[in-house]
Amino acid sequence: APAPAPGRPAAQPPLEPPALPSDAAAGGASVQPPPPPEGPAPGSSELPSIGSSEHAAGACKPCAFVHKKGCDNGLSCKFCHLCGPDEIKRRRKERLELRKAALLQSDTVTDGTPHSEEE
Repeated sequence: APAPAPGRPAAQPPLEPPALPSDAAAGGASVQPPPPPEGPAPGSSELPSIGSSEHAAGACKPCAFVHKKGCDNGLSCKFCHLCGPDEIKRRRKERLELRKAALLQSDTVTDGTPHSEEE
C-alpha cells in the first residue's frame, strides 16, 4: 500500500460490528429476548398516563385537565386519565359526607344521646 500523503493519517480499515455469541459459544442454548413487561404498555388506551396505573385499585388521583382543555403532560402526567369527567366532583362530595358523618359521630356521647354544651 502506498504511504499516506504528508499531514494525512493512515487509512483505517472499516470497523466491523462486534461478534454476537453463537449458539455454540453460549453452551448450545439459544439467546432469548427478555419477557414483555407485566401490565399494559405506557401510552396505550389501558394506561394513557403514569398516574393511571392505580386506577383499577381505586388509588388514583383524577387529572383535572384531561376532560376540560386537555392535559399538556400526556403520558408523563402523574394524575389519572381513565377517571370520568365527574370523578373529582364525586370524590369531593364523598369526602364532605364522610367529614359530616364523623362530626355528627363525635357530637354524640357513647350512650347515644346528643352532647350538650351546658354539661
